[in-house]
Amino acid sequence: MLQIVIPYIKKLIESKVVPTVKRKVYERLDGKADALIKDLAQNAAKIADEQNEIKKAAYIEGTKLGLETLRAISEKLSKAADEIERVL
Repeated sequence: MLQIVIPYIKKLIESKVVPTVKRKVYERLDGKADALIKDLAQNAAKIADEQNEIKKAAYIEGTKLGLETLRAISEKLSKAADEIERVL
């Protein structure tokens, strides 16, 4: 069965379908990352301008949480890439 399927899988990989799917996945992931970075940058700007100490503290805590999230996602992606690369 595998001998029948492997040529079709190879053909699919060599076709434009896989590169297109990879590009679309990358674009979506990149868009999500950009949105998170933009939100964090906006919070940083709000911190500098905020006069109300309670709001300022909330922006700081929210930004810290966002930074932790960004770093955790980055670390997870990096570890996954390393693990997958080991197979190659």
